[in-house]
Amino acid sequence: MKEKKLIIGFSVFLILVISIGFIGIFQIHSLSKTIQELGKTHLPRQRFILQMKINNTLYAMGVRNYIFWRISKYLQAASIASDMNFIEESSARFSQHLDAYAELADSDEQQQDITTLRTSIQELGNMGIKIIELADATEQDKNKINKLLMAFENKSYNLDDFLTTLSNSNLKSIEFQLELSGTQKDASILILIVSLCFSGVFGVVISVVVYKSLKKARERREVLVQKMIRIEEEERKNLSRQIHDQLSQDLSALKIYLELIEKDISGQAAERKDKIEKSRKILANLIDRGHNISEMLRPPELDDLGLIESIGALVREHQEITGRKYKYHKPATEVKLAFEYTLTIYRVAQESLTNIVKHARAENITIALQKKRNAVSLSVSDDGVGFNHALYLTRNRRRQEDKLKLGLQGLRERVELLGGKLSVKTAPGKGTKIEMKLSV
Repeated sequence: MKEKKLIIGFSVFLILVISIGFIGIFQIHSLSKTIQELGKTHLPRQRFILQMKINNTLYAMGVRNYIFWRISKYLQAASIASDMNFIEESSARFSQHLDAYAELADSDEQQQDITTLRTSIQELGNMGIKIIELADATEQDKNKINKLLMAFENKSYNLDDFLTTLSNSNLKSIEFQLELSGTQKDASILILIVSLCFSGVFGVVISVVVYKSLKKARERREVLVQKMIRIEEEERKNLSRQIHDQLSQDLSALKIYLELIEKDISGQAAERKDKIEKSRKILANLIDRGHNISEMLRPPELDDLGLIESIGALVREHQEITGRKYKYHKPATEVKLAFEYTLTIYRVAQESLTNIVKHARAENITIALQKKRNAVSLSVSDDGVGFNHALYLTRNRRRQEDKLKLGLQGLRERVELLGGKLSVKTAPGKGTKIEMKLSV
């Protein structure tokens, strides 16, 4: 049930994050589109309208000065008025800017405005040509020229007013687009802030739920591991007690009966006595092995001496057996831990020292037990032959030929179940170092 809730929570969180992403993309796209609309349409329209107003003014001024020069010989206007190219270029530039403005038209109203402009500029151009023709005539009719000039001026002013109206309308569109972009920006920021706050709160809630769930799972796992280890050790304890109390006693009783039988046999039965002596030796060996197995199943030192002295007893035992140099670095005070942790540390030390005797051919062995705050570490290192640990773990070997792998692998699994870590550092010819760390 909890797993389903976590999956649903993560799914909702994922959907929320994706939704925020799409909202952000949509808002950015809208804002970008608005800015693009300003840059590609409205601002160029305004520029073309201003250019048409300028060209209309220049065209009207050119025609006006030309007429004044032709009629009144207005000398100050001579340099401009005498240049017909200026008038023609002004008219041509107006048409060019009108064509450019027409390319940006995107509504029927704008198309109608363009049609009106084309008609107006055509009429204004025809009027300008007619006035210039009258001014260039041999017999000038000044009254007719003045009347036509006044109509020309009115037409030019009307065209300029129409362009001003277009400019104001376009400016309003620009202002609207700027306000829209500002509103979209504020909306984007608000939506993102609210979404991020909501997703942050939701993420924190999910994180807390996941943390509590993982914590409970870890606690359940630790309880289960501790229970499993207790059951395992209890079975070993019972088996050790049975071996020690029952099998050893039975073997000892059998040894006593053999000694009594040996005494009852006469001196002539030397062959029988020899067989009985051999049976006694076999029984003695069986009794010793029974004690060894009992001790391996449940080391009594842990209950009697504690972890530090139990490891010290292991070190002294191996030193007596091998005659090598052992150094044992231990804490000044006893390390008090739950029995599961104590037993795991002892087993790592026991297996490491046993492997050194069997495989390492080492001269110097160092054992270090440390307790720092909430962690206990154990390291066992030697200067023996070492081995390729990665290659060794990949080999397929029979169980009886691979006790090193099985022993350390089993201990590693037990250490990891308790939340710790066990590592093996070794290389051919460079010795071996086994390190274990448990958080307690």
